[in-house]
Amino acid sequence: MKRTLTLAVLVAFLVPALVLAAADPGEKDKIYFGPHQFEATKLVVPVIIKNDEPITAIDIPLKFGGANDGIVLDQVKIPEDSRVYGFDFKFSKIDNKAKTVLIGLVSSAYDLKSDMAPGDEPVAYLHFTVTDARMSEVTLEADASRAPQHTMLLIENRVVGDGREVIDFAPEFTKKTLALQSGVAALPKEYSLRGNYPNPFNAKTIISFALPQESRVTLDIYNILGQKVKTLVDGAMPAGYHNLEWDGSDHNGLGVSSGVYLYKLKADNFTRVNRMTLLK
Repeated sequence: MKRTLTLAVLVAFLVPALVLAAADPGEKDKIYFGPHQFEATKLVVPVIIKNDEPITAIDIPLKFGGANDGIVLDQVKIPEDSRVYGFDFKFSKIDNKAKTVLIGLVSSAYDLKSDMAPGDEPVAYLHFTVTDARMSEVTLEADASRAPQHTMLLIENRVVGDGREVIDFAPEFTKKTLALQSGVAALPKEYSLRGNYPNPFNAKTIISFALPQESRVTLDIYNILGQKVKTLVDGAMPAGYHNLEWDGSDHNGLGVSSGVYLYKLKADNFTRVNRMTLLK
């Protein structure tokens, strides 16, 4: 019986388009964002769930800003005191090019475990880096591009008579625009080349760097033998924080093999080389 219920929850979560959403069985549950913290280039936003019944699975597709906004989602962090920390299945798929993230949480993927208790506290924190000091705000909203496979969804494993049944329903959700005016970072004081993210990476990675003034910039990718693989930028760029994506292709658009690669930034008189690892 336990195994059957676990499989039912996973099916309801992974294939929500095939499940008929029910009405929220109690007070309207909601997913919303708490007060954010913004210091220099770092932005941390709590994701809060208010629920009055135990929840066994959660589906949260989000969009942050627009395609050209200077913001990068570094990670989705679930703290140890979160009500979902002990869940078997904790998943976050970040796409900084499309500016989307999919957060999936299931309490029991292997054995029957405790559901998320009723409450009104953060379950996760979104950690962003603002790469454009001129940004004044960012909007967090539901990612409609993933529907119907993924929508804002809470799933309850409810006791009904002598048995149990899996019920999914849409929580209340409202997009939120976060004002950054009071914390807009000053222009960087020096040149820097940060480590790429993620690293190691599979399909693509983001390379971030800072320019204290408008500069002539080249950013090249080399293999471990020192052979140039691709040039990501070669030209003038404005002062500020920048991030460029490398999709693991060479100058002909062909995918390169797994291994260690070097990326070299030259900006005026500044030169720096970092390492990254591509895994396929």
